[in-house]
Amino acid sequence: MDPVLSAVLEIVKFIIPALVVLAITYVIINKVMEDHANRLELEIRKKNASMLTPLKLQAYERMILFLERISPQSLINNYNDGTNSAKGLRHLMEASVYQEYSHNLSQQIYISNQAWNIIKVVKEEVIQLIHVTSERMPQDASGIELSKAIIDRMIQDNSIPTQKAIDFLKAEINLYF
Repeated sequence: MDPVLSAVLEIVKFIIPALVVLAITYVIINKVMEDHANRLELEIRKKNASMLTPLKLQAYERMILFLERISPQSLINNYNDGTNSAKGLRHLMEASVYQEYSHNLSQQIYISNQAWNIIKVVKEEVIQLIHVTSERMPQDASGIELSKAIIDRMIQDNSIPTQKAIDFLKAEINLYF
């Protein structure tokens, strides 16, 4: 056999196993690095979740408090002192709903989109209930008469607008915790 060919074959005998070892080493190191990166990502997610969980829980608490504050019964108790006209009481209650809502806008970051959408719908239902009931009242109606009309309407409809949202939030929070 030709000495050059023999030398090339000897070199190939060493290079091929070295390349195979190199390729296997590369694959193993790549896999180890990938596993390490996945573990780090999991740790970061766990840490973020542990920091976000109290914020999410607090957001649900605040949204339930918001819904309790804008419930027609609560608004009537807080603003009907017997001295307001129906229009005056209507404006106080509607302003309170808008103010409470704007104060809690940032909470939408921490709750589900579905929960936030329900809260927005309920806010509008409360305002609509107050507004429509007020519009049906005589011009000289008192705040007490408006309060009674709102409560009568809720009894007639067999519905407290905020309760369905509170029930939804409670059910949703029970899914997470």
